[in-house]
Amino acid sequence: MKRIFVEDVTGSKVTITGNDAHHLSRSLRARRGDRITAVDGTGNCAVIELIDFDKETITARRVSDIQRGFGGRQIILADCLPKQNRFDTIIEKATELGVNVIEPLISERTIARPGGVRAQSKIERWRRIAKEAAEQCARDTIPTIENIRELDDWLKKISPLDEDMLLLFCWEKEIATTIREVLGNYVLTGGEKNIIVLIGPEGGFSDREVREIKSAGGVSVTLGKRILKTDTAAISVLAMINYAFME
Repeated sequence: MKRIFVEDVTGSKVTITGNDAHHLSRSLRARRGDRITAVDGTGNCAVIELIDFDKETITARRVSDIQRGFGGRQIILADCLPKQNRFDTIIEKATELGVNVIEPLISERTIARPGGVRAQSKIERWRRIAKEAAEQCARDTIPTIENIRELDDWLKKISPLDEDMLLLFCWEKEIATTIREVLGNYVLTGGEKNIIVLIGPEGGFSDREVREIKSAGGVSVTLGKRILKTDTAAISVLAMINYAFME
């Protein structure tokens, strides 16, 4: 069944406008009487039936009870921006892998440093990518894409780390503690904490940043003997988290 995000699914009538209406009618060739799944981005979900089309708006009626997605642990991806447009892929794959919040960061060795209008344009594009990926993979929520901020500022925001948070960061100099070991212990102890995954830029974190991250409560982990690109590392860790909690 086709799936689309709308502003509100709680009323008896649902209105679809703008690009979403255009996508349904033109790209997906939806017609009067078609039934689709509508979600509001906060977890509310319902089946709706399309009843009226005009140039910019589609009107539908709700034909099922409202379902509420189950809550659970939150996964936050804090990722230092990679070069070029590779963050687009990270946004898409992180959405598919269930991330709830994505924090774009700038660290000492980050090469990509968008600011002003360019930064806002990128954030708007990332939010569109997250929405499209959430529709494609049948999520009930869209990840929150935060504004770009400095790593130091972000660390101040999360410090001291809440007791219900586990902060993992990938560090190429870590040789003892593996991501498998940490996730295994996490599952054995109940696995109820929210997880923050912190990924560095090309060139990794500086020694000063590593000290600051550990001071904030971060646990350094290794992903193995190979040095992975920043986007590969992010996707790898998120896939391992998904595997650890697969039902």
